[in-house]
Amino acid sequence: MSAAVISRLLRAPSDIAASCREDRDTRAIALASLGAIALGSAVFGGVIGSFRGGEQILYAAIKVPLAMLITLALCAPALHALAAVLGRPRPMRSVIALALASAGRSSLVLLAFAPVLWLLIDLGLGYHASSVVAWLAYAVAGLAALGVLVRGIGAGPGRALTAVAFVAVFFAVGGQAAWILRPYLGRPSEKTVPFLRAREGSFSDALVRSCRSALGIYDRVGPYRTQGTEGYEGDEEGAAPGDLGDLTEGSR
Repeated sequence: MSAAVISRLLRAPSDIAASCREDRDTRAIALASLGAIALGSAVFGGVIGSFRGGEQILYAAIKVPLAMLITLALCAPALHALAAVLGRPRPMRSVIALALASAGRSSLVLLAFAPVLWLLIDLGLGYHASSVVAWLAYAVAGLAALGVLVRGIGAGPGRALTAVAFVAVFFAVGGQAAWILRPYLGRPSEKTVPFLRAREGSFSDALVRSCRSALGIYDRVGPYRTQGTEGYEGDEEGAAPGDLGDLTEGSR
């Protein structure tokens, strides 16, 4: 992992984006970004897992970077194709380097947030509050990644459309990858936390259910209880009342 490239990721993201766009130093950028992803997202995942402690620390430290790498592996070919269709063709290595650089910068932001979250958890921050703080950290990290991605697209006609297409692909694929790999915090009501939770629908299902819950419309998720029922924390046949809590335990 090159310290010089890491420094550029932090201090000069526009320079990194220009290098990717112009197909310069892509190998060095890609390798350094992979190192940043492995370090930053694993540390942040471990901090999230510290809410529950024990093996959950290791589980979350594995799953957060894994979700990010799965997202990148699936998105890079799609971004390459979208760029070509929208009149901004780039070599595949440039697109991969740009995607990795975006994720690398976001992982460094997560690394910066990790001590804060760890302190809050150590001071007794609750389950739902921890989920919210983790979500906010991911939101800031996502904005940092978006900045690199948009700069990498470059100026000119079709820039906004290309950026929106890229973000839509990342959001859909990243959300589903994080959803599949949950839990990250671990529900307090569970005696043991599995490495992977039962599927319980998809990321899009969770978005719909969470929006309906926010409007006061609760869907029946088990044979006896309904989302929104007092004391309900989820059971084997359903999800917790903020299905996105499973995702924001460590997602994004």
